[in-house]
Amino acid sequence: MSFRLGRILIRIHFLLPILGMIGFLFHMEDQIIPNLSAFALHEAGHMLSAKLWGAAIREIEITPLGGVMFVEGEEKCLPYQQFLIAFAGPFFSFLGCVLSAALYHSGAVSFLFAAHFARMSFLLCLFNLIPVLPLDGGRMARILLCRFFPHSFATRILTAAAFLIGFFLCGVTFFFAFEGRILLAPAFAGLYLIYAANIEGKQNTAGYITALIGRRQRLDNNEIILLEAVAASANMPVLSLLRSFSPGKYHVVYVLSPDGMEKQGVLEEKALCDAILNQKDATLGEIIEKSRAFHK
Repeated sequence: MSFRLGRILIRIHFLLPILGMIGFLFHMEDQIIPNLSAFALHEAGHMLSAKLWGAAIREIEITPLGGVMFVEGEEKCLPYQQFLIAFAGPFFSFLGCVLSAALYHSGAVSFLFAAHFARMSFLLCLFNLIPVLPLDGGRMARILLCRFFPHSFATRILTAAAFLIGFFLCGVTFFFAFEGRILLAPAFAGLYLIYAANIEGKQNTAGYITALIGRRQRLDNNEIILLEAVAASANMPVLSLLRSFSPGKYHVVYVLSPDGMEKQGVLEEKALCDAILNQKDATLGEIIEKSRAFHK
C-alpha cells in the first residue's frame, strides 16, 4: 500500500493497517493516535530540515516496527548540513515531550493523550540517538567518522553494529521469556534494527550511484567541487572503487596495470557514471578498453 503526500512517496507495510484495526477493536485508539502523532512530528523534523538545506525526503517506508526514510539530494549538502538533517528528527521528538506538557496544561488534549504522546516522543528521541545505521544517531556518527575514515568503512561498521545490537535485543526477549517474563519491546526494537540495517545495506550501491550522478549534475550547473585524484588497478570492479571515494568530491582515477607498473588510462567521474549505468559489474580496465574502442 502506498500513496503520495505532495512529492513524498509513503509506503505502508500491509501488516500496519491490520494491526491498527485490531487496536481499534480492542479500544486502544487512545494509544494509537498519540503514537502516530509523535511519529509524524519526528519525520516532520527531518522534512523541514532537509528542505531548508536543499534536500528532500523522497520516500518514507512505515512498517509495524518503525519507519525508514530515504533522502534525495543529501549528497549536495555540506557535512554539517547532513548532520543537522539527521539531528532534526530526535530534536523534534524532544520538543514533542515539552509540547505534550504545554498542550495538557492548556486543556487542548487529555492527560492520557499527553502521556502517550510524551512517552512515544521520548522513546523515538532516545532510540534514534543510538549510533548505528540507518538510525539518526548512526547517520550523525557516520558524518563524524568520515573525517578520519573512508565513507564505505564507516557505513559497514555502523551497519554491522545495527545487526549486532538487533540480535542482542531479540536475545534479551528470549532470555526473559525463559524466565517466565514477556518483554516484547526489546524484540520489536531488535527486529526493526535488523530490518532497517538490511535495507541500508541494499541501498549502499544505489547511494554511491546517486552521489555520482549528483556530482555530475553539479558540474553541468557550473558549480565548483573539490577534486581528488586516486589510483586503482585495472582489475578493480567499478563499484568497489566507488566505495573508496570521499563524499562530496569529484574524482579522477588513474587506472594502472595489475602489476602497478604502467598507466593504462585516466577515467573521470563522468565516464564512470556512464559506465555504471550501462554495465555496473565492469572493471576499470574494461571501461578503458570500451572508451578506446568508442573513440576509434
